[in-house]
Parts: sequence; C-alpha cells; structure tokens
Amino acid sequence: MMVKYGVCLSCLFASIFSLAQAESIDIKSLGNIQLSYAQPQKVASYEGSALPAHISMLPGSEYWVSTPENIQQVSFLVTQGQMVSKGQAIVRLTGPEVFHYLAQVEAASNLYQLANTRYERNKSLFKNGSISADKWREISQDYFASYLEYEHMHHFMEIVLSTDAATDSFIVSTPMAGMVKFNLLSGPYMTGSQLFSLVPSDSVRVKVNVPMSQSLSLSAVNINQCHIAIDSISAIADGAFVTAWSLPVPKECNLLLGQQLTVIPEYQKSVYMLPKNSVFSWDQDSQILTKTGETLTSLTIDILGSTPEQYIVASDQDLSKIEVLAESVAAVKGILLGLGGE
Repeated sequence: MMVKYGVCLSCLFASIFSLAQAESIDIKSLGNIQLSYAQPQKVASYEGSALPAHISMLPGSEYWVSTPENIQQVSFLVTQGQMVSKGQAIVRLTGPEVFHYLAQVEAASNLYQLANTRYERNKSLFKNGSISADKWREISQDYFASYLEYEHMHHFMEIVLSTDAATDSFIVSTPMAGMVKFNLLSGPYMTGSQLFSLVPSDSVRVKVNVPMSQSLSLSAVNINQCHIAIDSISAIADGAFVTAWSLPVPKECNLLLGQQLTVIPEYQKSVYMLPKNSVFSWDQDSQILTKTGETLTSLTIDILGSTPEQYIVASDQDLSKIEVLAESVAAVKGILLGLGGE
C-alpha cells in the first residue's frame, strides 16, 4: 500500500520547480510532515580536528660547544636533556691532548704578550716616522694574528672549571643556562667536533602545520588539557599548510623535546553550533534549511568541526537569529529530490 506525505502531485512539482529556481520550498506544500526547528548557537571560538605536531626548538636558538683538540675520552657529568645552569660542570675531557692544548694556550698567551709589548713600543715610533710603513705593517700583523689566536683559545678556557695534571683531564662547564643535548654520542671527538649544545628553555615550542584556510584564526593548541597559545605563524606555505609555533612549552605540560604527538587546535573565530540532523549534502555542498515565514530556504555552510551531537559551521550569514530545520530533514530533502515517500 502506498503511503503519501499528504502532498498533492501538482504542489510537489511546483515545489521542486521552486527549489530549482530559488532553492526554497513552501512549508504548506509539505503537508503532514512533522517539522521542528533549532536555533544555531553562536560561539567565539571552537576546537578543530586533531593535527600532528612536534615539540621542537626555534631555528637558530641552539648554542654549540665544540672540542678544542682531539680528545681520547669524554665523560659526561649530566644526562641527555637535563636542564642546567650557567657555569655548571658538564663534561670531563681526558687524554694527553688535553695538556697539550693547555700548553698551546700558555704559548699563545706568551706570544700575545710579546707582540703586544712590541706593538705598543713601536706605535709612537711609527707616528713620528722613526720606522717605515712596511716595518709597522709587519709588527701590526704579528700583533693581530697573536691576539686572535690567544682570544680564540682564551674563549674556550673561560668555560674550563678545573684541570687535573694527574689524570690529564679538565672539566668543561656551560656558558649559559639551558637544556643539554649530546649530539655526538660516540667518538672519536676530533678538533672542532660538536661536544654538546644548549637549548634555551624559552625556545622549546610546539610546531604544528595548520591548514591555510584556518591559520589566521588559530589561537592555541590543546595537549591533554594543557593549553599553549600560538606565538607566530609562517608567511610561507608548504602546500595547503603553514607552520605555526607556540609560546614556550610550560614545564607542567610534561612534554619532551623531539616528541611527536597530536594536538587539538583552538580557533578564535565566530562560528555556529547546530544539530547534526540539520545538515544535509546537496550538489557536493553542505547545506541547511532555514525558516523565513512560511518558506524553507537552503543555505550553504562550511563544516569546520564537530562534537558528538553538533556540527561547528561557518556561514556568510548571521545564523544566531535564524531557525533551522532540525527534524524530518531527510524527508524534505527527498521531496526536493523528487522522491516523495512511501
């Protein structure tokens, strides 16, 4: 037995024709279909779909400390990733090259003192013309070469805490506070090798790639109820995404440098919450039916996210004072498609 919606055939065709022209339908033409409505809730922010993220450091923030000489043995006095203060003992360097380096430092200091004395003594002689320009150039070159060599070695010696002639070793400290990273975990440690590096605590951030379409409204990320505000967003795209960096990661978030995880993005943008039952697909768009007087009119929306019961949507129109069809949406859509009902 065929069961009709109580819609006359002529009214149905008129309604379908009306939708094709104006994307609307007369409520009276729907007959006995049970209709109810909901009013979208306007909110100032919302949580989007989870995004992959990485606990990283700001580019260029890492401070490197290199070995001044070939080292036979390296003994670290702290653990990987430990937060250390300025001047804290970090590593013991052991081997005959250690005291060979100390001898080089002393020799460089003596040569610099001699060159400095000669330079100062001849400065006045050059001014009054007692020595030639070529001789003064030779004295100056010797002075600056010895000065640069001495300063290079002296700079490293500023972080040497102590020396031990009995074990051919000395202890190196930190030139600044930060997180310790051991970048060369197995030898050999040759001259210029990266001994360790320091990462300032305020450069440890959440790095997340966010869709370009939502990047301007991204305000924070949520990681297990740890909310961290966004600090900057790149102006260079990587495909359909841009890179965003958070503010420094708070200690209480218990996140580790290098950790890969997913975050819930928080967007600061006026959007609307409405029942999932109100949304339907039409010509590959997401649409709703809004009530104006005795007419239902379809309206295209953008779905930005969802909760178990509602969709988070954006619209060019203000939906906060509009009634949206929330019941029998599928039935009305069927009528609009010309299917009627049984």
